[in-house]
Amino acid sequence: MALEGTLKDFSVSDILQLISLQRKTGLLTLRNPDDTVTIGFEDGLLVSAESSAKRVDTRLGTLLVKTGRLTPELLNRALEIQAQTLQRLGFILMKNGFCTAEDLRLGLDLQIRKITYSIFRWTNGDYVFDQQESIDYDRDYVTPIGVESLLMEGARMMDEWPIIEKVVRSPEIVYRKVPVSQPVVPSEEHEDDRDPFSDSSIDRAAPRSAHETIKVSRAEWAVYQLVDGESTVAEVIERTFLSDFDGTKAFYELVSRELIAEVHLADRRDEGAEADRGPAAAALAATIVVSLGLLLIGALSFWMQPENPLNVVTFPQRKLPVVESFSKSASLIRLRRLAEAVDCFYLTAGKFPDSLDAVVNSGLLVRDELYDPWNRPYRYVLQPDKGKYYLVGYDSEGRTDTDLFFSHHVQPSSPPTEGLVGKSKKDIIIVQ
Repeated sequence: MALEGTLKDFSVSDILQLISLQRKTGLLTLRNPDDTVTIGFEDGLLVSAESSAKRVDTRLGTLLVKTGRLTPELLNRALEIQAQTLQRLGFILMKNGFCTAEDLRLGLDLQIRKITYSIFRWTNGDYVFDQQESIDYDRDYVTPIGVESLLMEGARMMDEWPIIEKVVRSPEIVYRKVPVSQPVVPSEEHEDDRDPFSDSSIDRAAPRSAHETIKVSRAEWAVYQLVDGESTVAEVIERTFLSDFDGTKAFYELVSRELIAEVHLADRRDEGAEADRGPAAAALAATIVVSLGLLLIGALSFWMQPENPLNVVTFPQRKLPVVESFSKSASLIRLRRLAEAVDCFYLTAGKFPDSLDAVVNSGLLVRDELYDPWNRPYRYVLQPDKGKYYLVGYDSEGRTDTDLFFSHHVQPSSPPTEGLVGKSKKDIIIVQ
């Protein structure tokens, strides 16, 4: 089925509904200036989703770490095993007991929904659907999602976002708990079981008795527990198993019920303002502090110099975040260039190269491009019987980097003849 065009002609909901109604299997790729999202379908059901702009935020391992279901150390161990065995991250986590099956299912489901919900607000971009006989996804732990339920949730999100954003104006807002005399407890009632015709605003306005407990939904409870007067809305939501919409709505409900309040900039400066009330005392204290500080600077300057973010030359040499980020970006560019060269070799030779040296010998690359910014060679893994190859990059410490992991799967429609090859198909690796 040839399905491609721009979002000005068809909305995201129209495209998803068409694929669902025709029970198609394949990959839907949507692009706009800020992101490229690839969604996998099997028989019209959603089974995978990947975002290029939010690779770290939406990946399963990072999601499990942020929500406390997995430690960073165990994630690094799992990634090292994945680089050696090329197995799915979910399989490795379960096989080694790094997380529970329920955590894995919830993480994969949230990852798919979070990426898919983000495209409902797109107003420009283009799309293309690549129909395939089957696609690769983690069948053991992914529950296919019906498009109809996503569309209903997407419509509700579009209706409620403007109202929510009037209260929760930015993901950078910080909230604090409001002291209340009644205990706040999570409700045992499932949110889907609530009466859709009840007036929650009336419930919130009703007076509370001194002994009455305040019941909140499970989403509100997940947010309420993490509100500490210092973490932003975005930081709190990252530590929950909630989508951006559900997390922001939970903040909205808690504010409406006067259980949390915004921490204004003026409140954060109260401590500083208190110090300004006694100018003379403050000046004397400052003089004493400066005098003592000057005596200590000479002794501590050399010891503390590696910790100074403005000191570029340190002993021992310190890694700078700016340099690390630039090196990682440079490595990603080199890795993409390397993947393009391997693909070009396939188009000209009719097969993947046995090694990266063959790509260099063919003149498609220079040898220096086989190494990352830390002068380590990229790893090339070929599976000729499956028509696959993998390219693996590393971080500054030499560990496998989840953002520098590429795979390419080619299934020729017929044996290559005179340089012609079959259609190239990209694998979707959900758990990178």
